[in-house]
Amino acid sequence: MFRLLAVLAAAVPAVLASVLPGETCGYFGYRMPEPSALAVAVYSAAGWGADLLPVALALTGLWLPRRFPVLGAALSGLVLLLGGLTFLVPYVSICGTTQGLGFVTGCAAAATAACLLARLDTGPRRIPAAVTAAWTSVLCIALAGSLTEDDRKCFPGLTHEWATWWIRLDSAEMVGLWVAVAALGSVLVGGRGATAAAVALLVPALYTPLATVLSGAAHDCSGLAELAGWPYVAAAVIGVMAARSARDVTPADRG
Repeated sequence: MFRLLAVLAAAVPAVLASVLPGETCGYFGYRMPEPSALAVAVYSAAGWGADLLPVALALTGLWLPRRFPVLGAALSGLVLLLGGLTFLVPYVSICGTTQGLGFVTGCAAAATAACLLARLDTGPRRIPAAVTAAWTSVLCIALAGSLTEDDRKCFPGLTHEWATWWIRLDSAEMVGLWVAVAALGSVLVGGRGATAAAVALLVPALYTPLATVLSGAAHDCSGLAELAGWPYVAAAVIGVMAARSARDVTPADRG
């Protein structure tokens, strides 16, 4: 249970960033305020640490389950430290001065505590090597989707709410929502929860072609297949197969 709570705590910033409206700031002046090099380094490190923590914890749980409490706490503690540094260094931008990534730091603290408490969980499950490799592939595909730039060669002519949700899904991908979903699925390994997480990856894969058909929108593609996110389709299929294969895993001293 505590392993799941640790990954869930690490995933909360990405989940909330995908559903809460982003900050927009006007600028009324002649000189654009810029953060110091130190502030950029500190806040970038804290941000990247928070983004990658769900993946790091999920991979630790998959490949080194017995060492998860120690390694997970170390990884979460590092992100907690980086978040703590943001309280010491102000970040100046057109939106004003920011000092302290409180929510990110709080989630890292919760993840650290959950990792330490994971010692109380029952013994780690024996995860077949093929299942471990499958969920690792799902994580890598989701992470690649959030890190790579949009390389679409064609676009749908969606309007109104169809376009709004299309933009929201793009934003959710960039902030790591599907990485968080894949991480939760991989820590669940098998069962309905893991299957649901894998199936959820079909949302970014199929929304655009389905929305285009249902709304009757035009597009400049040679076919609707170009609008689908095929890597996510592959991730969903691999995840479902892995979850079904892992239904009967048993406690063991693996890792």
